[in-house]
Amino acid sequence: MKKFMKMCFVLALVLIIVGSVLYMLGRGRNGRETMDEMLWDAGGDWVDLGNLFGDGGAGEFVGYELDEVSMFDSNHTTWKGNLEKQLIGQGGVEQLTLDIGGSMVEIKDSGDDNIYIEGKSIGKMQAYVEGDVLYVRSVRPSNLAEEIKNSKIILYLPEDCSLNMISVSLGAGQLQLGDMTVDNMQASIGAGQLLMEDMDIGWLEVSLGAGELRADDVTVQTLSASIGAGNMEFDGAINESASISCSMGNVSMELEGEKQDFNYQLSCVAGNMDIDGDSFAGAVMDRTIDNGAAKYMDIDCSMGNVEVDF
Repeated sequence: MKKFMKMCFVLALVLIIVGSVLYMLGRGRNGRETMDEMLWDAGGDWVDLGNLFGDGGAGEFVGYELDEVSMFDSNHTTWKGNLEKQLIGQGGVEQLTLDIGGSMVEIKDSGDDNIYIEGKSIGKMQAYVEGDVLYVRSVRPSNLAEEIKNSKIILYLPEDCSLNMISVSLGAGQLQLGDMTVDNMQASIGAGQLLMEDMDIGWLEVSLGAGELRADDVTVQTLSASIGAGNMEFDGAINESASISCSMGNVSMELEGEKQDFNYQLSCVAGNMDIDGDSFAGAVMDRTIDNGAAKYMDIDCSMGNVEVDF
């Protein structure tokens, strides 16, 4: 009976996620290009969102949700349109908060000890420092895919900037992070894409709705990932533990080390799971694998697909 109730609960959750995704896609109008085409143009071969939004015809609608009213602070300047390189702070900060809806965002080296920002075709944006926290908030009033592709934000940080926390909320668009060491990072990706390369992170928590995470050469101590209908591709190392929940999305991981480096707790309802060549699938499967290892991995796959290779 418990297994039956678990299947019913998971099925209900999956139907809710499917309904949400279909709602977003169903708001499309003729003449708008697909999200896949938009990000392909922006990121080249690195980007491929066809598995998230389907092939669809030209003119797809891109949806995102960010509270435009509450996210802006009336005590700070709000920019619109094009913004030339602007000084927003001096010296380093310890925390970075990014709330982005509908733009392509990249972080670069400032070349000095200052923090700058510039933007092209932005909707509304604020960037300011309070205490040791740097806030960057931007949202577009329109969800047009072409406008998102052309809306670009570049944040310039000092080379020796050491962050103990990065918090990301990405509604649509793309965020590129690379060559960084961060103590903790939390990312919520709705229908956008987070690209990470050459990063060292202590604790990483990721929540994907219909979005995508692509991590290349990334090392984490602890990973916590929740995937709804999105896609996560992780290439790197996990030094302590990982907890992965996949409802109906896709998870592909290429990890350093060997399969025996981890103890496993595996749960699968109606999805597919492959751990370095060992397949686990079927209706309601629970498996504990004790390798006497120092590291631990917990994977819960409902109706999605999870593949872990070493």
